[in-house]
Amino acid sequence: MKFLLAVALVGLACSALANPANVESQILKNLEKASTTNVLVTFKKSNTEAALARFDSLALASRNAKLNSLYAILKDHADTVQSDVMAMLEKSRSTKNHDVRQLWITAELIVRDADKETVEALRNHPDVESLVAEKFFPLEPVEVQELSPEDVTPLAQWGVNTVRAETLWNQGNRGEGIVVANIDTGVRYTHTALRSNYRGTTSGTNNYSWYAPTGKTAAPSDGNGHGTHTMGTIAGTANGIGVAPGATWIACRGCGTSSCSSFDLSECGNWVACPTTTAGGSADCTKAPNVSSNSWGGGQGDSWYDSVIAAWRRVGIAPLFSAGNSGPNCGTANSPSDRSGAISIGSTTSTNTLSSFSSVGPSVDGRMKPDVSAPGSSVVSASYSSDTGYATMSGTSMACPHAAGVSALLLKARPNLSVDQLKAALVSGAQRITASGRTCSGVSDSVYPNHHVGAGRIDAVASNQFVLENF
Repeated sequence: MKFLLAVALVGLACSALANPANVESQILKNLEKASTTNVLVTFKKSNTEAALARFDSLALASRNAKLNSLYAILKDHADTVQSDVMAMLEKSRSTKNHDVRQLWITAELIVRDADKETVEALRNHPDVESLVAEKFFPLEPVEVQELSPEDVTPLAQWGVNTVRAETLWNQGNRGEGIVVANIDTGVRYTHTALRSNYRGTTSGTNNYSWYAPTGKTAAPSDGNGHGTHTMGTIAGTANGIGVAPGATWIACRGCGTSSCSSFDLSECGNWVACPTTTAGGSADCTKAPNVSSNSWGGGQGDSWYDSVIAAWRRVGIAPLFSAGNSGPNCGTANSPSDRSGAISIGSTTSTNTLSSFSSVGPSVDGRMKPDVSAPGSSVVSASYSSDTGYATMSGTSMACPHAAGVSALLLKARPNLSVDQLKAALVSGAQRITASGRTCSGVSDSVYPNHHVGAGRIDAVASNQFVLENF
């Protein structure tokens, strides 16, 4: 068997010489170890720029019109580009177990459980540009500590206090009417702090509110706890853990128990822009969230998520990303947070200093990152351990949801804010922290903005005032 497989793989390698389609070496390595692998198919004539230009030329007044039009144009374009390959894959489906998922934003396909014959057929197809292997990004919060019930105060937690969310609550703004998504490890939706404002039902019906690319679970679940914790900080309704407890939440599971799959993250990015009930199920773009909170990332200067971020921006979905936990050295900000389209969030402590782990700019092309910072050290939020559990976690993963919650409060005040206007509000309201004397690229951390905390630590009251006065 090993000899036959080796011959087949040599055949794959030889076929590449006669065909311009490129196959990443990791795919061949995967097929040496298993009978199938997951692959991303890119197309020679994808030309999504032309489709986006058609969208950009439209004068669309409402957000729903933008959401529906972007999906209609890009989906039609993807269907056209991929039609022959899709027909080929459909024809072989009766004898193969592969599962095909369309990424309509980029006109790409994910083929899950592709065997060597399917890989070879794709490689030799004249429409295919390349086959890309699945990548994995580690999930590494700096610390995790489960708490006993008596350790959890019923008052607002320190991060919620620090961003002054309660002041806006007292003014009648708890983020009502705003929908926030996280792309994470999932959410324990039955948790007492999260069950009441999940957009799906208490029985788990997702109502365009939950998607799991791997596993396809019908109801929200979380095998790690990371996603439950971040969602608790965004919109938790108990023990003062949530910045915007009046907001509604939805979620996509882009991460497993220890890492995040690039394929799952890509599917989630498409789903956020136009939710479906299941893989390939009916789409309702009007169910898209206002904010997407992303506490994941890896590498630097990597453009692979740029198209998703650009699509979100076109339809008014704020793209918030944690800066990473690779600090405190300069030039450690992770992708996608280091990309120009992302709103990057660093981490601060309860003593108003930079968290030691928080990734620092500049980006590889010299831009200042993070954009702003938020509380991220020793944050108390919901635990996946039980419906009444709580835990302390640290990381920029914990800072990003604070910014997502503040974003929901600002959008409650002005629902029609563009992404750029929302970012301007976060930046303009940011407060200085205690300097440590560090310098990156000639910029001291006592000068603002800087490469350590960007414009500073977010403040809901100051940003809200900026919004009310300017928009």
